[in-house]
Amino acid sequence: MNYSAILYSLEAFESSAVAGLAYGLCFGPPLILGWVAGAYIDRYGAKKMLLVGQCFFLIASVSILPLSLYIQKLNEPTFVTLIGFLLLHGIIGCAWAFVAPARMAVLAQYVQLERLHQATILFNLLIMVGFGIAPVLLTWVLATWDWKGVYSMALSMFLLSTILLIQAPTQSRTVSNIKSMKDEWRACFVMIKAEPILVQLLIAAMIGYLAMGPLQVLLPQIAQQYLGLDALGQGRYLGLIAISLVVGGLIAMKLRDRIPVGQGVLWTLALTGIGILLTSNVHTLWPNAICLLLGMTFGGMGVSFIVAGLQHFAPHEVRGRIMSMYTMISQVIPAAAGTLAGVFAQISSPQLSLSVIALLLIAAALLLAKQGQALRAFKAF
Repeated sequence: MNYSAILYSLEAFESSAVAGLAYGLCFGPPLILGWVAGAYIDRYGAKKMLLVGQCFFLIASVSILPLSLYIQKLNEPTFVTLIGFLLLHGIIGCAWAFVAPARMAVLAQYVQLERLHQATILFNLLIMVGFGIAPVLLTWVLATWDWKGVYSMALSMFLLSTILLIQAPTQSRTVSNIKSMKDEWRACFVMIKAEPILVQLLIAAMIGYLAMGPLQVLLPQIAQQYLGLDALGQGRYLGLIAISLVVGGLIAMKLRDRIPVGQGVLWTLALTGIGILLTSNVHTLWPNAICLLLGMTFGGMGVSFIVAGLQHFAPHEVRGRIMSMYTMISQVIPAAAGTLAGVFAQISSPQLSLSVIALLLIAAALLLAKQGQALRAFKAF
């Protein structure tokens, strides 16, 4: 659904700005609802919040199929159909607000604490696999069955995943003394402040996700305008991101006990920015693809270390809230950056827009390396 927001916008509305806005709405609502989701996970249990998120996903996927057919019948989208399209992606954003932190927090219920960082890296690796399959699968289904097939498949997959989730073991939490949400979050911030490593890992996550939204918004245009790729070629090209992230996650699993973790985070963030900068400025296909592969491999390593570190240091009683903060970062930062990058690309060029994002990422990584004493001292899990 997130990839379709971009590709459908570029096809039906012919606008980078609409693509960026639709993608932003997929991840924007967690900026508000994420605070509610984090507190409710710690109150009532992760599985219940997962099912709440699945309901939002089902509402959006049921509605977007007839809307796309109506737009196709009109031959030209109207302002009303544009608003409806954007609202449905806002509902998708509501779903992510609950699903993303709950699926991370639930790991601690099924995995022993000493294996939690390993399980988190593996789980993050599975997310990256899904992230990589999406553009390839979407473009293949699109070429074979058009957008009707894409949205029908999305609806079927949401139905299946909901049925499977209902059958999963339930471990509900019982909180005897429920405070106001404001007090719950205040207590969470006190605990985070007492662990500087948590603060610096969250900042590292902000830096690591800075380029994710712009990459998804701008790379299809770079692939088309500068590399001359058709729709199927663009899907395969975007698939390189996930392949690289998966490889980075695998490398992180192998190196998690062999290198200083904190310094690994800092180095991989900077090298990710360098890879993206080269990707935006090299316009020959194979050299461009190699730069993208290397940059995203470092990105996969860095993100894997960051999320495993957060799980490792998070106090159990506020794990849902900390995972909610992480997932808000992983959604809101790409959404905001993707929206701004899409607008900037509309008035300048996709190449310049992506280059600016890459330079910001490099500068932020270097600043964190200078100021992040606790992160530099983080040697091993």
